[in-house]
Amino acid sequence: MKQYIKAHPLQFVLIVALLVRLAAAIFSQGFIYSDDHYDTVEVSYDWIRHGLWGDDGHLRWKSESAAGVGRFPLYTLSLYGLMKACEAVGITALDKMMYVIRLVHALLSLLPVWAIYRITLQVTRRQSWAVYGGLAAGLHFALPFLGVRNLIEMVGGEFWIVVVYFLYRFLDDQQSKWLSWAAVFSGLAWMIRFQMAFAVAPIPFILWYQTRRVNPAVLFSAGVAAMIVLSGIIDLYFSGTFAASTINDLRINTGLTARYNTIPLMYPLVLLAFFIPPFSLIPAVLAFRPGFWKRHLLLMVSTAVFIAAHMLHGNQQERFMIPVIPACLLIGILALWDRWQTRGYILKPAGLFAALAGIAVIIDLILLPPITVAYPHKGLIEPLIWMERMNPKPSVLFIQPDMKNWMPTDYARLEPLKRKSVRVWPEIDILRPDETGKHAFDLFVLYPVKPGDREAYLDSIQVRYGPMTLVRNFQPSFYDRLMHRLNPRHYGTYEAWVYRQTDDSAGER
Repeated sequence: MKQYIKAHPLQFVLIVALLVRLAAAIFSQGFIYSDDHYDTVEVSYDWIRHGLWGDDGHLRWKSESAAGVGRFPLYTLSLYGLMKACEAVGITALDKMMYVIRLVHALLSLLPVWAIYRITLQVTRRQSWAVYGGLAAGLHFALPFLGVRNLIEMVGGEFWIVVVYFLYRFLDDQQSKWLSWAAVFSGLAWMIRFQMAFAVAPIPFILWYQTRRVNPAVLFSAGVAAMIVLSGIIDLYFSGTFAASTINDLRINTGLTARYNTIPLMYPLVLLAFFIPPFSLIPAVLAFRPGFWKRHLLLMVSTAVFIAAHMLHGNQQERFMIPVIPACLLIGILALWDRWQTRGYILKPAGLFAALAGIAVIIDLILLPPITVAYPHKGLIEPLIWMERMNPKPSVLFIQPDMKNWMPTDYARLEPLKRKSVRVWPEIDILRPDETGKHAFDLFVLYPVKPGDREAYLDSIQVRYGPMTLVRNFQPSFYDRLMHRLNPRHYGTYEAWVYRQTDDSAGER
């Protein structure tokens, strides 16, 4: 094994990273945030069923026209392409399509592993440090889990770390082709996640400062400008307005106020926690030495501007830091190397550093398996997959008052007339005539929020529909239980209880 690693170090690192990501692609189902389904997967799946174009001749965005949406369609169209490929080979159920989509995301998530390995090797000229850097990116407990999700933040960050690699290559050999590639990937990162513009913006000025020449800055800027114009033309084709998504995004975000009560300095604290304190404090402190900033100005300034710009915005969510996680991981690795190279040690006494690093590695490896296979929102998705496999399809009443999440009904392909959701409790008293009576619904799915809710919900539906028999109970996943404990106000357990009318001769389907 040592001989193999020595002969093929990058291949070894990528294989290790890929194996963990394949496990995540298979077992890590569901979605983390609502946007990762309802504004991405749901849109693409709707195109599969009902076509791309609306009555106005523009790209449809569910019930809206893309002309008024603040999202560039590149990512959702790429998901649509993957779904069309699945459909071509007979895969039409969304849960089956998601395996393919997660696999493609798993392959994309190797980009940070590759880029961090290559940059570390270029800077340190040490194969061992490059392997350690690549393994850190490949085996960080959260990266396989995040990498296979439909997170535009993660995909944008994966493209961004490739930009950083190309910029390091340019600073090493001064070949202009690297600036062209950096501009292309900057445009892609920006098209996926608009806020990547904060990281791109300072790059021309830093190139000018570091090279003492204006040509690199102009070449990079021209390439980025060409990508922006290209995105505007794509918007024109799909929505009828040049740069519609960019204009809409700016309009929406400039008027967006705080959605959550957050603590001061939330973003730096989130990043420190992500890289496992107290060990993460060591590279964080080392990275703030003036000498390190001078040697890695592009990386440090672009990351700092991205974080600072988000800290100034009213709406702060921890997920907004995901795009710079690969860059921050690279900063940590290079900061440790820089200290080792300049001082001959990282921390005194050396045993203290070894102990802190060892504890961080142990914690990481303990967290890696359960996080890799975590299943967010299992209780919302699994009942729908179960129903999707029924023949004939059932009509369903979802009882979910006071629960903040809509049902991701695409997983069941339920037709609108065959389902009804009680989102606010008084709605149960204003059901339509076809939604009341003995045979109005085949199944009743209850989502209790507080202790005692299930009994109260059951009593209410039994008054209206007669005696009920429990069919199935869908337990929350480990991830859902954990997140509910950490943040019960914003994250439910999503435990589902499925009932049918006791005298239903169809029984359990």
